[in-house]
Amino acid sequence: MKIRNTNFRIRATLLYGQKKVPMKRLFAASAALLTISLLLISCGVAPYECTDPLGCLEISPGSPVVVGALLTVYGNQGGSGLQALDEIEKAIEETGQILGHDIELTWQGTDCTEENARLSAALLARTSNLLAVIGPTCAADALIALPILEDAGLPVIFPSPSATDAFRRLVSAIQQAAIRQTDGTLVIPGTALQQAIQDQP
Repeated sequence: MKIRNTNFRIRATLLYGQKKVPMKRLFAASAALLTISLLLISCGVAPYECTDPLGCLEISPGSPVVVGALLTVYGNQGGSGLQALDEIEKAIEETGQILGHDIELTWQGTDCTEENARLSAALLARTSNLLAVIGPTCAADALIALPILEDAGLPVIFPSPSATDAFRRLVSAIQQAAIRQTDGTLVIPGTALQQAIQDQP
């Protein structure tokens, strides 16, 4: 009996739903997706280039968002400043973080005198990475401190109707103005932050 050799072309298929997809096509699609993924990873996102006339503050991963306060905690009006300080500290504890960064409070206390206000404002103006200042709680302090803080490019938020409310407005403004980089770095343009604070209700 003569046996005839027959060439069989075996076509591997994959059952997908009700359709059969050739393995060759499946492998090609997988290779294309892998190539695109590798290209996206290698390209990354270009770092933000600051063009803000007031400059930009960069907060690196693991570094805190630093907010300031200028409060009258001594003398006859000391009670209002101490209350404001307590409200800010509680608000920070409740908020926890801003865009993945811890919050650090640096504050200066005054006795509502010109000399004290000038010294306290100057110390805040020289504080590294400070974003903004909540206060003052004394009208006499405001006359002396505001020009110093504004010259340093620091936005000032009055604690009205409360320090808690002022802090929440600041947090909202930071979240609105901040540009978050892929590595977690926050870039906060100065003009954008000031505008966001002014836009808060």
